[in-house]
Amino acid sequence: MNFIHVFLLVLVSFTSFLWAKTSYYILPVQFEGVHEDYAKTIFHLTKEYIENEGDEIVSNKSDCDFLLQIKLILKEKGVAVVFEKMNDSGEILWSYSHIAYSPERFVPIVKRVVRKMNAWENEFICGFGFGAMGLISLNRFVDYNYEPFIQFNVESFKLAMDLDIAYLGSKPKGVRGSMMGISFSVAYMFGHRFVVPYLGAGMNYAIFSTEIEKEVEKMYGVKVKEPFSETGHTPGYFLEMGLSMKMKNEIHIMLESRYFRELYKQKDIFDGSKSIVHGFSVMVKFGV
Repeated sequence: MNFIHVFLLVLVSFTSFLWAKTSYYILPVQFEGVHEDYAKTIFHLTKEYIENEGDEIVSNKSDCDFLLQIKLILKEKGVAVVFEKMNDSGEILWSYSHIAYSPERFVPIVKRVVRKMNAWENEFICGFGFGAMGLISLNRFVDYNYEPFIQFNVESFKLAMDLDIAYLGSKPKGVRGSMMGISFSVAYMFGHRFVVPYLGAGMNYAIFSTEIEKEVEKMYGVKVKEPFSETGHTPGYFLEMGLSMKMKNEIHIMLESRYFRELYKQKDIFDGSKSIVHGFSVMVKFGV
C-alpha cells in the first residue's frame, strides 16, 4: 500500500470522527429551597442549548460521553446555579456556579455554561512520536522518522513545535541520508470527546543530506566506488490531520498524517536535476 492509499484511508477515518457528536446524560436536577418548576426550566434550557451547539442529550446513561449534574440552591440574594461535568465514573472534570437573581437570568447563565463546558482545558504536553515518511520527489524514499515534540492545547486549538528527524536508507537501495528539521503548527480540534479529530497547518525548516556510492574509473582503467553526497536546506509548509486520544491516566495518543512540501528546489544526487521535495508522513505520538 503506497502513501496515497494510506492518506486516503486516514482521511476517511478522519471525516467519520469529524461528524461525531459529544453526548451528555443530564442527571436529575438537585434543588434546595426552590420550586420544582425551576428545575424543569433549567433542565429544558440546558438540553436546548447543548443541542443547538451540535451535541446531543441521550436518554441512556451508559451511552453518554459525559454526565451533567445541575444543582439549584436558594441563597440570600438569589438562586445558586451549579453545573458539574463528570466522566462515566462520576469524577468531576469541570464545574461552574453563578447566582441567578431571577428566573430570567437562567438563559444567559446556561448559554455561558454550554459554551465554556465545550472548551478544552488548557494543557501542556510533551512527548515523542515515530512513524514513516515517504518522499514523492526528489526520489521515492520511504523510511522511518522520529519526532520529539511539545504541545499546548488552548481551548479548541493545538499549538505544537516538533523536532523532525528521519534516516533515509531503506529505499531506494544504496542511498543513505538523513533529514533534520523543526516545525511549528496550529490545528483546530473538532469536538470535546476523549477521541477528537483535528485539522491544521504549519511551517517547517529542514536540512537534507544524501549520499551514494558511484563507480569511478581511475588510472589504468581501475574502477573503484567512491562516496558522493549532496546537502540542502529549505523552508516549507505542511497540512496535517489526526486523531487525539486522551487516556484516563492523562496519557495522550495521537495518530497524525501530514502532506509536506518544501519551497525551494533541491538537487537530485542521481542525475543533477532539481525539483521540489514533497511527500507524506504518518505517525503515532505519545505525550504526557
